[in-house]
Amino acid sequence: MVKSSYGQIFGVWWVGVMAVCATATELDDQFRNPPQNMTRVCVALAVRPGAAEGEWLDRQLERVRDVGAGGVLLTVPTVDEAMWQSLERALERARLLGLDVGFRDFCVTKEDEEKVPRARKLVWSCEATQADASDGRETAPQVAVPSSSSYRLIADLAVPDGAAEIQPHQLVDLSNAALPTNGAWRICRFGSVELEPPRVDPFAGTAFFRHVNQWLFAAQSRFARTYGSTLLWVQFSGHPQTEFAWPSDMPEAFLKLSGLNLLRHLPALAGVPVGSESTAAFVRQQAVRTVRALWRERCGKTVDELVHEAGLEAAVRIDEVPVEPVEVAWRFRRPILVASGQEAAREANRRAAGGARTMGRRFVMGELTPLDGESSPAAVLLAFPWKPALDRLLADGATRILLDVGGSLPSDDGVFRQLREGCRYAHRCQVMLQQGAPAGDVLVWSERPVPALAAYSCDTANEVMLEAAAVKDGRIRFDSEREYTGLVVSPEILRRPGAERLVRMIASRGVRVWLMAGRDETETSAHARFADAANTVWVPEGVRGLPGLPPDCVWQTDTSGMQVSFVHRRTAAHEVYYLVNESTEPGSVSCTFRDTGKKAPERWDPATGEIELLKTDVALEPDGRVTAKVFLGAHDACFIVFDR
Repeated sequence: MVKSSYGQIFGVWWVGVMAVCATATELDDQFRNPPQNMTRVCVALAVRPGAAEGEWLDRQLERVRDVGAGGVLLTVPTVDEAMWQSLERALERARLLGLDVGFRDFCVTKEDEEKVPRARKLVWSCEATQADASDGRETAPQVAVPSSSSYRLIADLAVPDGAAEIQPHQLVDLSNAALPTNGAWRICRFGSVELEPPRVDPFAGTAFFRHVNQWLFAAQSRFARTYGSTLLWVQFSGHPQTEFAWPSDMPEAFLKLSGLNLLRHLPALAGVPVGSESTAAFVRQQAVRTVRALWRERCGKTVDELVHEAGLEAAVRIDEVPVEPVEVAWRFRRPILVASGQEAAREANRRAAGGARTMGRRFVMGELTPLDGESSPAAVLLAFPWKPALDRLLADGATRILLDVGGSLPSDDGVFRQLREGCRYAHRCQVMLQQGAPAGDVLVWSERPVPALAAYSCDTANEVMLEAAAVKDGRIRFDSEREYTGLVVSPEILRRPGAERLVRMIASRGVRVWLMAGRDETETSAHARFADAANTVWVPEGVRGLPGLPPDCVWQTDTSGMQVSFVHRRTAAHEVYYLVNESTEPGSVSCTFRDTGKKAPERWDPATGEIELLKTDVALEPDGRVTAKVFLGAHDACFIVFDR
């Protein structure tokens, strides 16, 4: 809150800085009247096959321009010659309209569509049965079999039911033997089916490489005039995290990684421990590791070596990859965040965006479906009802919004006006959030949120990214030229094999490492092992903040239930803070900003483009920070800008 004891300090300081904001800057002009370039939002369109497709697509592109968007993502069917010609015309039209274009990955010929492998998922059923040999006959188990025509049997196993501990040799392979006639058994049937709707298999190795290479070659040949200038990116359909991916060589890859026969331990994936509880946990862990390793080696590497080398940027939704969200940007230059009000999904967004900042990605896409709207009464009163979802994505770290409008822009004038209002608002926000560089105080290695870091602007990394980084002279450096002098490690990380070695190496090379305290004995003992390690700081549980590093934005309010999020970016001329009220409660918020440049705060309103100098309820703290009181309405957002 504003402190009267600072009145004299503030009075002298204010006289000296009033002239700082008297003249407009280039960023001021861009904010008030955003430029017609790629800082605008992107709209997803679905191209339908048909004789008049070119005319329909031309009209849709013009409506994209009219709604205030700056790009399109096109979903197209398997192309024939007529479709190629239609797409060539569309790209040329997009160029003239000032739109950039992305394509969803597609098959370039009917032959390609027939040959490309389809992604598969693991399915299973487990059912108890009682064998009965009293009449000399065996009772066959009634186990449901998926009705999908793509179903392939992996294993049909009989497992003793009710045993305290089951060993692999007790399993009976029903493909080679009959169900035993003694005791109770559980029948576990495992198979794989294609995903619905069908998707290209990113684990297919050579076949996936060939498919992507064929797509790029066709695009370069057919779109020679617009490739790399109008056509800029491609989105791949991944494998939903809700489905367990089943690569065709999963058992062989699992054996190579873990040394175990996966088919003899498959029941562990269905919750039936084989060997022991610890063995089952190991099997589940190694199965996840196997899928991740195959994805990195096949999908991630192929995208990096083909798409990026060919001059395009690759995109994928963060909920359609088997790796941690933070790692997506390591291989994909356009990670796509997913709109959600669920905290777990939002945390995944934040970690993915933090990884994207670490890797220096300019575009972090945020996908939302605006026509679904918001159901709260407060949202209905807004200029466009999907503003809260938009603000959440931007607060999570998105720098460009992708609007899924259901395949085509609506003809309803009222809905179209709301879309135009939303695009104008998002455009102003994106102008600001694509400026300069993120103000990342430290790098964070964690599996879950770290409450002590709520007031810091942090970037993120995981083990794979840290292993690839250069650590020297007290800094962690990435190929993106982003570098960090501090690393925060959450307690669960130190339980991972090899994590302690990596943390010790980083600390030994001069990087300051904050070790966050944990609750269980394993985590406590891990911290004890670092007691004498140089450059490490133990942060007790419950402590807010990092010893030796002031937070860059702290907020307080007397309004019950109010929740504020912030993003901090820095340019050569400005410190930019984006504040979002994520609640339906309006109220005043007292914010203390650490990095304040010339200490004359302005409030920039993305809804109107208005800029006002904050003259009242502003205080200069003794340590140089600035405290300012800002009023935020329900679902409100604004930028607080300091000249440097």
